[in-house]
Amino acid sequence: MFIRNHRQKIRLTASPVQSLIVGIILLASSPITRAAETTEKIFIEADHMQMNIETGKSIYTGNVKISQGEMVLTGDRVTLEQKDEELERLLVIGKPARYNHLSEKGEPIEAESEHMVYTTSNHTLIMTINAHLKQPDNRLSSQKIIYDTEKHLVMAGGSGNPSGTQKNHRVNIVLTPKEAGSEK
Repeated sequence: MFIRNHRQKIRLTASPVQSLIVGIILLASSPITRAAETTEKIFIEADHMQMNIETGKSIYTGNVKISQGEMVLTGDRVTLEQKDEELERLLVIGKPARYNHLSEKGEPIEAESEHMVYTTSNHTLIMTINAHLKQPDNRLSSQKIIYDTEKHLVMAGGSGNPSGTQKNHRVNIVLTPKEAGSEK
C-alpha cells in the first residue's frame, strides 16, 4: 500500500475501468456511447490517493476528476474496487458528485447526486440524495435514480437515504415536446 499526499495525475488503460465508463456514458435514456471513447486513456486527478494493491481497492480524495474523452466525472471522494484487474464497484461521493458528457448529437448530458455507485456485476448505476439527470430539453430529479446500463432502464423514486429516516420525495420530470418542424 502506498499513499501520495499531493495532487497527482494517474493514467490508466481503459481495461480496468472500462465497465465504469461504459456504464456512466450510458446514463442517458438514449444510447450515447462512442466506440472511440472506450479505447481512449482514462485520466484521474486527485489531491490524495491511497491504493492497496493486494485488495484492489483505491481511494481518491479531494477534488477528484476522472476523464475520458468527452466524459468527466467529479466528486470529493472516489473509491474503486477491483478484482483480478477488473472493476467491480465504483463509489463517488460529493456535494454534489457530477457527471458530464456529450451525446452523439453533441448535446450536453449532466447528472449529479451526493452518492453514485456503479456495480459491474449487475450493470447498475445508483444515484442517491438529491439526484438530477439533465438533457438539453428534459430533466429528471428524485432522491434516488437507478439506471440499468444493460437494459437501458431508468427508475426513480424513494428516499435515497439508506437509513430510511428521510421522507419519500416525489419524482419530478420535465419533458419538452418537439416543436412542429424542428430537427431535435
